[in-house]
Amino acid sequence: MRGLFALLGVLALVAAFGAAACGGSDEEKSNTTGAVSLEQDDFYFQPTNLTGEVGKPLQVSLKNEGKTSHTFTIDSLNIDQVLKPDETMTVTVTPKAGGDLPFYCRFHKASNGMQGTITVSGSSGAGATSPSATKSTSGGGSGY
Repeated sequence: MRGLFALLGVLALVAAFGAAACGGSDEEKSNTTGAVSLEQDDFYFQPTNLTGEVGKPLQVSLKNEGKTSHTFTIDSLNIDQVLKPDETMTVTVTPKAGGDLPFYCRFHKASNGMQGTITVSGSSGAGATSPSATKSTSGGGSGY
């Protein structure tokens, strides 16, 4: 009987470790609260739907892979960052209210529909914290 319990214990451990190892790729996890990579190109964001939680900082790592300048703009949080071609930047977004938080490229929203949404779970008071951004340039080029 003791051997049966030992065997069941070992099988439970193997199943637990196997389930953890089958977690999904980093790309699948890139749209969750904490940190996300967001590609800008001519003329789209990838991915277009992100998720966040009220009061929890979301680090959005932007990379402009296009041939023209693009912005990452969230009106309700007073975020408006311009990225030149080949430029990268990290913007911290901390939502203070649940719901949909639209983002877009100020230069190409109307003409090309370059936009997306952060779906924020949870609820709290209205408003938002001040954004912070860090920028690194890996190339040049001019936009418009």
